[in-house]
Amino acid sequence: MTVPPFKKRSFTLIVVILLAAIGLVLYWKKVSWVEFGYWILIFLAIISATGIFIIIRYFNKNKLKATLNRTSTNLGETIYRAILETSPDSFSLTDLTGRFIFCSQQTAIMHGYNSPDELIGKSAFSLFPLKEVVRAAKSMYAARQGVTVRNLEYILLRKNGSQFHAELSASLIKNDEGIPVAFMAIVRDITERKWVDAQIRESESRYRIVADNTFDWEFWQAPNDRFIYTSPSCKRLTGYDAVEFINNSKLFIDIVHPEDQPKFKTHRFEANRDRKPGDIEFRIRRADGQERWISHICQPVFDGSGIFIGTRGSNRDITERKYAEDSLQLANEQLRLQLAEIEDLHVILQDQALHDPLTGLYNRRYMEDALKKELARAMREGYQISIALLDMDNLKNFNDFHGHAMGDKALVVLSDQLTELTRIDDIACRYGGDEFLVILHSTTLESGFKRVEQWRAAMEEIRIQHEDEELQITFTAGIAAYPTHGQTLEEVIKAADDALYRAKEKGRNYIMTPDE
Repeated sequence: MTVPPFKKRSFTLIVVILLAAIGLVLYWKKVSWVEFGYWILIFLAIISATGIFIIIRYFNKNKLKATLNRTSTNLGETIYRAILETSPDSFSLTDLTGRFIFCSQQTAIMHGYNSPDELIGKSAFSLFPLKEVVRAAKSMYAARQGVTVRNLEYILLRKNGSQFHAELSASLIKNDEGIPVAFMAIVRDITERKWVDAQIRESESRYRIVADNTFDWEFWQAPNDRFIYTSPSCKRLTGYDAVEFINNSKLFIDIVHPEDQPKFKTHRFEANRDRKPGDIEFRIRRADGQERWISHICQPVFDGSGIFIGTRGSNRDITERKYAEDSLQLANEQLRLQLAEIEDLHVILQDQALHDPLTGLYNRRYMEDALKKELARAMREGYQISIALLDMDNLKNFNDFHGHAMGDKALVVLSDQLTELTRIDDIACRYGGDEFLVILHSTTLESGFKRVEQWRAAMEEIRIQHEDEELQITFTAGIAAYPTHGQTLEEVIKAADDALYRAKEKGRNYIMTPDE
């Protein structure tokens, strides 16, 4: 452990003075030599503790300094990295042969690469078109000689082969011994600036000749919205001439329809913020009070320093087109409604093709298809099917004595009961006239008989009110099962029909199976 560099002479002098002072005090107090020795030991203990305290404080102070230095270094690295990651300029390092050893994220973005890793080890000269390689090599040579290359304009390449204008600055990096180890380069994309410069260099007189003779309303506005130029077509579109717009910078926004002014102002703000062309459609009110639709497109213009210097734009009257679009939209809406009606009719027709129009139960056509599917499923999975054939009792009497309307009502009531009492997997159909057929899914003959008996008992409790009379509805049924009473659908239905016929002979409101 290294002893801290105390000022030894001052410290020794202080100790001697204190010892002398203690000696005088003890002599004045006439203290014995033994007591004097005790006091000396106490004094030395105090001096030792003080020295240890000073040493500990010294090392803690050095430790704190080291911690602060590390923190400062980390903070500096964080700030440096943040600058690199947020800077719009590209930052890179290459070895002395021109191969990348470090690239910022902006370098990859600028050249169309997914990440800086794709550029590491790649020659920087590969990012120059052939015609610029010689110039780039000369700049590297100049930097190698210690010359700082500043703001040289080049054409560079992206990964997809497209070119862009850029401004490059470069310098040589040396180690502590003064030996060159790398090149540092900063690149800025100046494509937009070059475009603006080219636009500004256009002949104003040439622009004016074209603009003055165009059908659309061309204009140029200063940053304060004052019209620097407006073509004569503004009179045809708005009813106001060019002089009125130049003399009144607020006239343009004033003639925009009040309902469209918020979106027009938002458009202008976003166009300036994004620095790219923007277009919008809005309404204006002409000097004669007419309302017209305008298609507006504008291009914010910036100088080489990125300062906004004005807006170039064009307005076109699209009123007739908007009216045509509205008519087309109306026709499309009417067509959509007609198609919806056709679809509804299609659904109705499809439903009618599968359902009995009076009772709402499935019809015989659907039943035949359902029976085939159910039989195939039963054969595949090995379960039984019961088929119940029901006949409403005394339908003819309902029709003859109470009218066909009451006969139809009785059929509907019976159908509603079948719908309510059957399971989801069961299928109830109107078989014809006063007959109904129910396919009982995965049901044995015994279970099927019990269920149909429950239906019969429930129907006995139902009454239909007709004038002053309560009418009762009952049915007679025959039930058969697959594969007990047949291996085909026709055989099972015939067995159920035979059971129904014998049940009618026994009397009404009765159920029988083929085995009885």
